[in-house]
Amino acid sequence: MYKVTIIGNGNLGTILFYAIEKSKYFSICQWYARNWEKNKIHKKTTKNLKKLKSADIYIIAVSDNSISKILKHLNKNCFVIHCSGVTSIKIFKGYNSCGVMYPIQTISKENRTEFKNIPFCVETKKNNEIILLNKLVKSIGGIPEYMRSDKRIKLHLAAVWVNNFINHMILKGKKICDNNQIPFSILKPLINETISTALINNPKEIQTGPARRNDKNTLKIHSMLLSESNDKKLYKILTKSIQNEYEYQ
Repeated sequence: MYKVTIIGNGNLGTILFYAIEKSKYFSICQWYARNWEKNKIHKKTTKNLKKLKSADIYIIAVSDNSISKILKHLNKNCFVIHCSGVTSIKIFKGYNSCGVMYPIQTISKENRTEFKNIPFCVETKKNNEIILLNKLVKSIGGIPEYMRSDKRIKLHLAAVWVNNFINHMILKGKKICDNNQIPFSILKPLINETISTALINNPKEIQTGPARRNDKNTLKIHSMLLSESNDKKLYKILTKSIQNEYEYQ
């Protein structure tokens, strides 16, 4: 059984900890983080990077800005993996064994996200190490997909558009409902239909709405209803972006 040390106790680090704990082929050696809630501290948690035990794999699950800081404290002869979508494998300067396992999923420790059938972009410098990384991903239910850093970074950009930005647009809609005493639940069937339809069709071909129709009167009314200047600008930019996809400007 391979011993794994996880570095980071945010959303991804936490979900990885519970997933690997259930694995048949991998076990948790240690779990490092700078801060711990009292009810989360146990024999496998630590606050001291200098006291990390020997493990077969070290998984860095921290913010992108913190990866290089963590690497300064790790043995360069260890097999070290990061989970970032935008950080190149080249960050592992001087490391003999290194890799990337980036899950294509929004991760929430509150919802206890599972990795079953979730694709992971995997990459290693050495061909023999990809076998071990693939085994790790499969052991937690994921589907490994080999992808070089240059493509992974672009995939991460696409993921931000279809996940983070969409979620933000839903928040905007919810605020309008909340501010006008309209139950947000009325929009849920529409949200579900929008996502499910976009997944089985070409999004460009199924675009609807006042921007697509160039319904100037409706667009003007909507702009008048938006009280915040930033929301007006965003609405105008999104409208223009939709219209730029089609014949009229």
